[in-house]
Amino acid sequence: MFRAFAHALAAGRRGNVGAAFVTERFDGLAADWDATGRDDSLRDFFCDRCGFEGLLLGGRLCEHCTLADMLARLLDDGTGRVAPAFLPLVKVLLEMDRPKSRLIWLRNPNVVRLLRGLATGSIPLSYDGLHQETPWRTVTHLRDLLMDSAVLPRVDRQLLLYQRRLTERLATIEDPGHRQLLRHFATWHQMRRLRTKAEKGPLGRSQTNHTKQEVTQAGALLGWLADRGRIIRQCQQADIDAWHTESLATRLPSQSFLRGCIKTGSVPRLTLPPAVITQDPEPLHQHRRLAILRRVLNDDSLPLRAWIAAALVLL
Repeated sequence: MFRAFAHALAAGRRGNVGAAFVTERFDGLAADWDATGRDDSLRDFFCDRCGFEGLLLGGRLCEHCTLADMLARLLDDGTGRVAPAFLPLVKVLLEMDRPKSRLIWLRNPNVVRLLRGLATGSIPLSYDGLHQETPWRTVTHLRDLLMDSAVLPRVDRQLLLYQRRLTERLATIEDPGHRQLLRHFATWHQMRRLRTKAEKGPLGRSQTNHTKQEVTQAGALLGWLADRGRIIRQCQQADIDAWHTESLATRLPSQSFLRGCIKTGSVPRLTLPPAVITQDPEPLHQHRRLAILRRVLNDDSLPLRAWIAAALVLL
């Protein structure tokens, strides 16, 4: 009886169960206790399948057994059994703590669709197959579970994240010629470089962010050339110089794409400007720093943000 009361409280079903109810039934506790250790002759909380004592769901099954049944239904390959490739995933999910959180996850319609598609083969069991699915957060979580259970080989997560973002970026490019050039560049230059680095250790976010900037600036270069009436094969030295002159620091990432084009013969052998970082040969002396700070503080024409930024740098 006390266990029933505790389970009711844990499940949030306190209702009319209270101290008076406990007091009234206290005298009957000894009579209700039988040889099996069950303390309520009217109702027990033992799973009809595994015998676990706890919160029961439909069919008088515990959360663990209910989870096993749901996985068996969702991962059925059409033969009435779990698809063999997904048995490791089932094992990992059943061994996790808090089966309730897994049950809530399996009620997500997108999770149901993905698991059924993978089990029946309508969704290829591969990273490329998962990259085509949405929503990406749900797909990413399922992909990580497939890696953790060794259903899919382990791949660097930053690399997979970049592949997804690359797919989204290419989908926004309207010109099919530009899209093909960027896909070729990303596949044969960027991905190869990232995979080599990932074999030596986990990729950092800064590495994939720089690679993303390379694609962004390569696409900007192709659009810039199109506005000048040129395609990449017609690019000349004057175009390269003008492109970098407008904003050297921002457009430096496009040089990786240009080097790839030069290497494959897509463009003539052109000279790319070096990445030059100009530095003041003399340090900023104290009297000069204070003079600049005084001039900034006395300049009422400066916007407030510029005034604050300058003060922070010079102080």
